Amino acid sequence: MKILIINGSPHSNGDTNYILKKIKEKYPKETEFEQLILYKENIKPCMDCRYCWKNRGCAIHDKMDIIWKDDYDIVILASPIYMFNVTPPVFSLITRLNMLWCNNFFQKRNLKLREKRGILVLVGGGNDAPTHAIDMAKLTFNFLNAKFDLKNDYIYSLNTNDIAAKEDENVTKLINRVIGIN
Repeated sequence: MKILIINGSPHSNGDTNYILKKIKEKYPKETEFEQLILYKENIKPCMDCRYCWKNRGCAIHDKMDIIWKDDYDIVILASPIYMFNVTPPVFSLITRLNMLWCNNFFQKRNLKLREKRGILVLVGGGNDAPTHAIDMAKLTFNFLNAKFDLKNDYIYSLNTNDIAAKEDENVTKLINRVIGIN
């Protein structure tokens, strides 16, 4: 099994990475992980150059090619919540998924990534539901052809202003439920 982690956190020792580390520990040792750390990879946003209107693929070649390789069984989208949404580097990645829609709409291709499972990890402080971030994740999973169920594929710690994720008792329960450990 191969898992792609799309990590939208700027903090290598923050709450998002704590949860990702705990998730990785729960999978069998032979599980292969590939990680896009978006604050390091500098994936450029869509420039609306319209290359994908007439050509297969995207004109920009960067670490986004890991997504296009499409050789993973599970994709984990992990992000802190900024202004009720995913972080800017995650949003840049999402805009690049527009290539799939454009290739299909303008060229009548049936470009579709292979089916996989999507898992969402969100962390943040504040006191509101991260509705915008969840909506962006659903859109992302749809483009990646990742089956995602908010009740079964969502790990969160949403009170990190007061309780760090490593102290949030609910995090371990959510990880176990999502991974399938009773």
